[in-house]
Amino acid sequence: MSRRSTINLLIFVGLWYGLKAQDAAAVQDIQDIIEAKRLMREAVTHSDGQRLMNAKALLLPLRDHSQLSALVHYYLGYIDYQMAVAIEQLNKERASAYLDSAVVHLEAATEVDKQFAEAYALLASCYGIKISFAPLKGILWGPKSSSLIERAKKLAPRNPRVALLDAIGTYNTPSMFGGGKEKGLQGLKFAAELFDRWVDADSLQPSWGREEVFAWIGRAHMERKEYMLARDAFTRALEINPEYAWVKKSLMPALERRVRAESQ
Repeated sequence: MSRRSTINLLIFVGLWYGLKAQDAAAVQDIQDIIEAKRLMREAVTHSDGQRLMNAKALLLPLRDHSQLSALVHYYLGYIDYQMAVAIEQLNKERASAYLDSAVVHLEAATEVDKQFAEAYALLASCYGIKISFAPLKGILWGPKSSSLIERAKKLAPRNPRVALLDAIGTYNTPSMFGGGKEKGLQGLKFAAELFDRWVDADSLQPSWGREEVFAWIGRAHMERKEYMLARDAFTRALEINPEYAWVKKSLMPALERRVRAESQ
């Protein structure tokens, strides 16, 4: 074999092993994201902040180098969003810090992938919650939140998580600013219909929200004193996820207490 042929062979072997190493790294990234998704689902099911932190630890090393960095930033934003929602009644300062972190990650996700509708929708929801903490900032954040959710709806008009986040925002926005409880409830029912027809593209993509939409529908009916409809919605949520703590340990018991109190 000539010297040139030997060099070419060595280059080929080096490239082959380099590609194999890249493939192995990509497979590991995918496995880590799927494991993080499992932890996130368990965390939301059981209201377990530690599982969210474990998922975050898996994802943080992937946020800059992975080919899936937009998705990684999205999930990091989702984790911070869930942490903020979980503690907003107990510690608004910490919840606000989580929301600020969520905004950073979700903006990074949309920078990498400008067609990422779900990231725009979750970012809009983060700004909506931030307004509830600092109403005077509504003049700045309100139009930003509205612009983001409209962009998400334009990109993915049949995406159930986009519809869910839009409906939650509408439900929590006063009617004078374009929201309202009735309008929000109709939006939640529309999101539920979309979930019934939705098929996840693959195991890496977001898949949360199927039980959450019925929790919100039940909560809305409970506020309207439509207790049978509320129970039906909560039952549907528990059919989807029997261990869903928000419904099983909070909303359903609250409904039963209210029914008992008003029947006495």
